[in-house]
Amino acid sequence: MMTRREWAIACGALVWSCPPLIGAAQASSAISGVWKGELVPDDSDSPRRVTLTLKGEGGGKVSGTMAGLPRPADVKSGTYDAKTGALKLSVGKADAPAVLIVLDGKVAKDRASGKVSGEVTGTFSITRQA
Repeated sequence: MMTRREWAIACGALVWSCPPLIGAAQASSAISGVWKGELVPDDSDSPRRVTLTLKGEGGGKVSGTMAGLPRPADVKSGTYDAKTGALKLSVGKADAPAVLIVLDGKVAKDRASGKVSGEVTGTFSITRQA
């Protein structure tokens, strides 16, 4: 049978081990969801409306899809740092492994913006939907 002291130590250890797990869950939920906005190519005055469906995974990894380009696209690799807000998404056609564009920017609250590089250069701005 466990004494009160052993019980208190066990509960204390459990409480102290939870913050990293809570932090990881908050980082995942901070990026997960549907984001809508636009890509603005350098060589065009017409922005392209896009919708990204992102999922934060363990270790700062991000997966997802992008709609609004000529063909459906997948996030081939993605990272998100909840401490700095840094977001980087390498995106390519859903049926091919090649990365065509890279979105490199920052997330602040429910908005992300930054630069686009690759086959298209320009800027992006997206907002997470409620």
